[in-house]
Amino acid sequence: MTMQTDSSIPKPEPLIATHGLRVHFPIYQGRIVRRRTGTVRAVDGIDLSIDQGETLGLVGESGCGKSTTGRALLQLYPPGVAEVYGDVIYRRQDLVQLGASADGQRRMRPLRRDLQIIFQDPYASLNPRMTVQQIVGEPLKVHGLAKSRASLRQEVEHLLDTVGMSPSMASRYPHEFSGGQRQRIGIARALALRPKFVVCDEPISALDVSIQAQIMNLMAELQERLGLTYLFIAHDLAAVRHISDRIAVMYLGRIAELSKAETVYDRPLHPYTQALISAVPVPDPSQKNRTRIRLDGEIPSPLNPPMGCRFHNRCRYVEPDCKTMEPQLMEVEPGHFVACHPVQRGERFTVREAPARPLGRAAK
Repeated sequence: MTMQTDSSIPKPEPLIATHGLRVHFPIYQGRIVRRRTGTVRAVDGIDLSIDQGETLGLVGESGCGKSTTGRALLQLYPPGVAEVYGDVIYRRQDLVQLGASADGQRRMRPLRRDLQIIFQDPYASLNPRMTVQQIVGEPLKVHGLAKSRASLRQEVEHLLDTVGMSPSMASRYPHEFSGGQRQRIGIARALALRPKFVVCDEPISALDVSIQAQIMNLMAELQERLGLTYLFIAHDLAAVRHISDRIAVMYLGRIAELSKAETVYDRPLHPYTQALISAVPVPDPSQKNRTRIRLDGEIPSPLNPPMGCRFHNRCRYVEPDCKTMEPQLMEVEPGHFVACHPVQRGERFTVREAPARPLGRAAK
């Protein structure tokens, strides 16, 4: 009997995918006569795909477009606030076209149950005037899933128990809880509608280090138990590594590198990724003298991004074509995608080759 090869087995479609996703914010001046004076290119053409049950980590400096990407996937920007282009495909439906239609909100409503978000700030994301019962139970009431007060109370208590909180806390207000407990309440609210895909918008950045591991372990446990799919947004590569299957590194609205988590962390190829990795603290005395790559200058403004590679003005390996041609995300090794002209030509740079300060291009 001839066995079927892996190459002949069709790969299942991703749960959600983007093609050429762009999110631009128009800038206007004038109170009486409004005049458009510019455009903030927060996300400027990215392709991502996330498989069912997978966690894709999205990392980068503040202001690079991570949170904007997550909100655009869920179509959280109302018309007039942002200009969203490209495709966001969820189960063969284009959410961008769906949201832009005349009855977009009505047609998006059934999908809202599948697409949820956990916000960054557990203090600002909870209404201080509402009890935990009201906060967690609100999605159930909005979508008509609570048949009675008793069933609503029972479901809220079940959700609190799911995230590791006592059901007796349902009558309390947010100010009575710690930051970690508030984030658990936010997770319970996101899970109320039994979603398939959850955007985790830096859910641990506002928490104490001692609490961060607890929340990440909870999210990993919930993913395994409920079959969730995550987009995990963060700026801490050390934290993202432990929860992500793959990592996408974002810089100024574009994806610089994308691969498996261990590959990005142990063998980064893009100079920007190498700089991020070198800044991650390592609790190992033997590596106390490892090279720390420092990037000169600030991240350029998304209002006027540089020509060519958007990282070229901070890159130690810059070449002439980097200043004029924007590199596309290409697969340089199996499953390893990089947007860098020298790397795509076969050049490989390691952190150990890099001097302490940028001194021009290193040797090949």
